Amino acid sequence: MRPSSLLLAPILSLVSLAAARSATGDKVLVVLEPSLKKDDYSNFWKSLQDRGFELTFKEPKDRDAELVKYGELKYDHLVMFAPGAKTYSPTLSPKSILHAQFAGLNTLYVLSPDLTENNKEFLREYDLEFIDSSQTLIDPFNHPVDSSSSTVSLSPTSSLVQDIGEIVSPSTLSGGPIIYPSGTVHTTGDNPYLIDVLHASKYAYIGQDKLLSSDEAEVDKSLNAKGTKEPILNGKKATLVSALQTRDNVRVGFVGSTEMIKDIWWDKEVKTKDGKSIKTGNAGFISDFSKWIFQETGVVKIVDSTHHRKGETEPRELYTKKDDITYSLTLAKHYTTSNGTSAWGLFEVDDIQLEFTMLDPHIRTALKQDESAVVEQGTNYKARFDAPDRHGVFKFVVEYWRPGWSYLRSSQTASVVPLRHDEYPRFIVGAWPYYIAACSTSLTFLAFCALWVSLGEGDKDRKGKKKAE
Repeated sequence: MRPSSLLLAPILSLVSLAAARSATGDKVLVVLEPSLKKDDYSNFWKSLQDRGFELTFKEPKDRDAELVKYGELKYDHLVMFAPGAKTYSPTLSPKSILHAQFAGLNTLYVLSPDLTENNKEFLREYDLEFIDSSQTLIDPFNHPVDSSSSTVSLSPTSSLVQDIGEIVSPSTLSGGPIIYPSGTVHTTGDNPYLIDVLHASKYAYIGQDKLLSSDEAEVDKSLNAKGTKEPILNGKKATLVSALQTRDNVRVGFVGSTEMIKDIWWDKEVKTKDGKSIKTGNAGFISDFSKWIFQETGVVKIVDSTHHRKGETEPRELYTKKDDITYSLTLAKHYTTSNGTSAWGLFEVDDIQLEFTMLDPHIRTALKQDESAVVEQGTNYKARFDAPDRHGVFKFVVEYWRPGWSYLRSSQTASVVPLRHDEYPRFIVGAWPYYIAACSTSLTFLAFCALWVSLGEGDKDRKGKKKAE
């Protein structure tokens, strides 16, 4: 029985990968703080399970919640639902989480104003700075009529990131408002890998959770009262949801409110100030964002890359200067089929370029889609160029880094050598004037010599006859 089980293990693992919608796996560890009720977020758990994920729930102090075991990841994704936790088990310490992320663990942090100082210090590793725990986001003009001003209503068209990969779907951008209740706010630093996904409206600001009247005197009094701080963030400067993707294509997400994921805001109808009832867009937004974090969307891979000389099909280690070289690259995008399985398809863009480099790029040219190429999966791109008149070791480098998409890099090495002694042309076109000059000089010299000899012999004969007479 044991040998048979060992043989079946790889087969079962391959079957599970084929059924998973994520490009990296379907095992999710959820670290849930004891003070939070699991049933309050049942719709979120159900949406993950419906997408084929296997959820494992642990508490922050559980010592058996290992992320890495024997050098291998036990889970493919992590959901940290513990903003108020002060201590963690050694297996869930910040150092352990970072180590697991270096190994490929995608992580979603769900935060709140109760964020502890230890957690804030840890999140600074990602270049994020959070506001004081006593403050929250307030918008006196955009909130449901039956809620306080700290339950902010955000318009998807003005507050969500647009045209960046597949982080947010078109249906979410055109859907209902996103409710952000009692959430914390953070600012993103100079980290180039950070993406601001959701920000506050231009009317929102940071302050105490207190209802403000429209009276200007009362507003000024509440803002300038003893023990309160003036708002330091507002509008686009106040980031609510952000994301990070490393060059190893590990994705990390930060959601500033645990309340926005609760069932009470999941596809709930809210009333606006004009009396209309609109269904919230929280379900669509959280689903889209978690799909991107768990690498169900926005994932691209390199299927194949090759190069060859004109008239050939196999790559060469040595190219001669001025050779006509063709470079080919095939890319594929991950998507979910109608039956819920993972698949790879076309990836069509117009901003990919190839660099033929030796320390510095000697040639930089665009890779254009080759519609005539027949590939099993993905889209083929090609570029043709002449090898530079410079011998040395060169690299074919393709580097594609766009926010919201996987980071792609391909590098292949080939040498460019000068012509062999028997590869030079017999006659150089540019040297024809020198050829003609040399030939004409030689012919003129020969003609002169013939003329001189003939004339000299004639004079000698005439002198001899005169002496004889």
